[in-house]
Amino acid sequence: MKLTCVTLAITLALSSQLALADDAKKSTEKKKEKTIAELIEKKIATEGLFDFYQDEKTGETLMLINESQLDTPFLHFAQTIDGVSDVGHFRGGYRGGKVIEFRKYFDRIDIVAKTQRYLFDENNPISRAKDANISEAVLASVKIEKEQDGQIALKVNKLFLSEALHKVSPWARVNDKNAKKRFKIGKLNDKKSRILAKRAYDNNVDIVVDYVFNNPNPSVFGSKAVSDPRSVSIKLQHSFIELPKDEFAPRYDDARVGYFTHQYDQMTSSQWAPYQDVIKRWNLVKKDPAAALSEPVKPVVWWIENTTPIEWRETIKEGVLAWNSSFEKAGFKNALQVKIQPDDATWDAADLNYNVLRWTSSPNPRFGGYGPSLANPLTGEMLGSDIMLEFIFMKNRWIYNSLYSQGASSLTAEHNESSAEHNEKLHCSAGHELQQDFILAQAMTNTNDIEHEALLKEGLRSLVLHEVGHTLGLNHNMKASILWDEKEVHDKSKTQGILTGSVMDYAPINAAPVGVSQGDYFQTKPGPYDDWAIEYGYSTALESAEQEQVRLNEILSRSTEKGLAFGNDADDMRAPGRHIDPRIMTRDLSSNPVAYAVDRMGLINHLLGELKDKTLIDGQSYQQLLISANSLFGQYRSQANIISRQIGGVYVERHFVDSNTKTQTKPYTPVPKATQQAAMQALTDHVFAGNTLESMQPLYSYLQHQRRGFNHYGKNEDPKVHSMILNMQKSVLSQLLHVNVLKRISDTSLYGNDYTLNEVLTELTKAIFVDKKQANSLNHNIQIEYVKRLITIAGVVKPSAYDNLAKTAALGQLTEILDNSSSLGFGKNSATKAHDAYISLMIQKALKV
Repeated sequence: MKLTCVTLAITLALSSQLALADDAKKSTEKKKEKTIAELIEKKIATEGLFDFYQDEKTGETLMLINESQLDTPFLHFAQTIDGVSDVGHFRGGYRGGKVIEFRKYFDRIDIVAKTQRYLFDENNPISRAKDANISEAVLASVKIEKEQDGQIALKVNKLFLSEALHKVSPWARVNDKNAKKRFKIGKLNDKKSRILAKRAYDNNVDIVVDYVFNNPNPSVFGSKAVSDPRSVSIKLQHSFIELPKDEFAPRYDDARVGYFTHQYDQMTSSQWAPYQDVIKRWNLVKKDPAAALSEPVKPVVWWIENTTPIEWRETIKEGVLAWNSSFEKAGFKNALQVKIQPDDATWDAADLNYNVLRWTSSPNPRFGGYGPSLANPLTGEMLGSDIMLEFIFMKNRWIYNSLYSQGASSLTAEHNESSAEHNEKLHCSAGHELQQDFILAQAMTNTNDIEHEALLKEGLRSLVLHEVGHTLGLNHNMKASILWDEKEVHDKSKTQGILTGSVMDYAPINAAPVGVSQGDYFQTKPGPYDDWAIEYGYSTALESAEQEQVRLNEILSRSTEKGLAFGNDADDMRAPGRHIDPRIMTRDLSSNPVAYAVDRMGLINHLLGELKDKTLIDGQSYQQLLISANSLFGQYRSQANIISRQIGGVYVERHFVDSNTKTQTKPYTPVPKATQQAAMQALTDHVFAGNTLESMQPLYSYLQHQRRGFNHYGKNEDPKVHSMILNMQKSVLSQLLHVNVLKRISDTSLYGNDYTLNEVLTELTKAIFVDKKQANSLNHNIQIEYVKRLITIAGVVKPSAYDNLAKTAALGQLTEILDNSSSLGFGKNSATKAHDAYISLMIQKALKV
């Protein structure tokens, strides 16, 4: 019995030891690390520049990078695949790129971005301190899952389902007065967000992520394009791009010609302008270097997306290929080519390996045409580009919720382009202008269907020319409109499809005044500036650096020639008080913009008089009349603003010093007094007069929106006529009485301007305070507004931001107005008496008389 118990005990002990050994073995096996081959086994592979492996059940994604790729610059680029315009995301929107490096730090990989802006001469000892006070950005840090045979495996779901690489949600705005009115998408929900697609190639890889944001209790619901304001989806593509290793010689920026650039500061230079900015351009190399004209080794190929309406494809193709004439002058034949994306194409239009002319129809479009591009930040070499075109601008869909006749003050014909700063990420608004031009053209014809008119194709070709120009590296040229005078611009035998020096301008439709033969409506060919700019950017370089600089200087020295004038968004005057050269303006045309504007105002008055007969159709609402009238008014207002920029203006030239030139052009020359006075007279007759837009008065009782359910609930829909006219006049006063303009009028009196501040204000007062017997409610409205502004300028009630000269000049006008308003009221009607009494009370109260 004892033996049995001992045997049993031994047996149990052995069993226990065996069990422990087995558990230990299993534990060891469990702890044994998997190889990379085992980690990626049975996962969906996407292999290229970086390899990705995704678990088809959980979606967990593994990324493999090679050790040789560590500490190596790559370009990270973000692009919106689809979004909502309420928060600044739209299909095809280029969001920007940055140079990054993958750096190993113990058991993790850091993704680090660093600015490339600052350049140091390595032969200068100060270059040893080139990293001083320049902050690197550690965008993300990812734990290494496995390192084996020169490969590093990383789990990257958390990386891509966060905003580490790119801020997807809008940046907070400092002192945002409209913050409560803005739509807010809430917080990123990484549980709902997901990686949708991956595309990998030898030199780049794309990761498409659907970012889902949640706001459980939104106070602003957003536009109708937002299905549910509590949940917003933004699809964004992350691209990692290997920087090109081919030979590409950067070409440097020059102030006389307008290319998009990457800016660099030479930190060890003693030059007065220590800049080494590179322009963005395609790498075109001649097949036959010795030939004056040669095809490129690798042309710029454009694909027309299969979403493009078939009837417009040929026109779009013509717009692209029209640029080949400029490249021929630079030595390249067939530099640009066009192909059609097949309906069964397996590649995506967002793929950076393809340059695509894309077409969309968005609920709330941000642009009519948008031509962004991506370039190597180190050299300026173009890597890819797209053009987005909006269907809405080829149609009569009206894009605004409020119209001029309802008194809207925020809608100007020169559509705001988002900020004074301009680079390729800003949204070109040429398409907005094109829509207005088509409406004016329709008012000139007897047909309601403009789609099949040659005019529409001419306008579309002009838009494509403009947007392709952006993708070639060219930025806007708002000064190009001065090529012809107000008579020549209507002469087809002179213009021959070239209305301005450059297709990169925002020129209006060139509709002839009443009684004048119609010339070209739109520009359909590159202008002389475009040819010159392409020659500078793309003509083949000479082998000797010294000879090459001489060659480029010879090209640039032509900047004084007719047709080569240049001024971009950084100088344009579309916003009141911003910048100084009235020739650098949108929607102007001819070297005599005042005369051209007056002619356009006359044409608009004529068209308004005919509008009822052309737009009122049996069985239809008054919507066509409403939209047409408001659009024509918007163009009238635009011309009023153009005229106002002449007063106090200064012509700016950026030619370099040239001692060989007999008459050196000065950088700053005040606008001649005669031109300024002509502008003041035009404003007197066509903006401040009591009969301004008299031809529109018979339309007021017809300006009715077509009802859509309860859409106008809470809004009185009747035309706000006085507000409409007053808002136009206020926009003009905002320019003429801007603190910058009044100060500049005084400043320029010391270097050539003989239209003095007191003269300007005296003539402006005379323009606004017309003979009391002729004054009507429109006159009274602007007079009160003018007096309010004079009181503000004078600083007699609150401290004024204006200089002393402006204060005294304003006070002088107030005393003159007070004397006239306080005169005896015999013969005045009751409205005039009441108005004079109010004006007197305003001034007396301000002056505490």
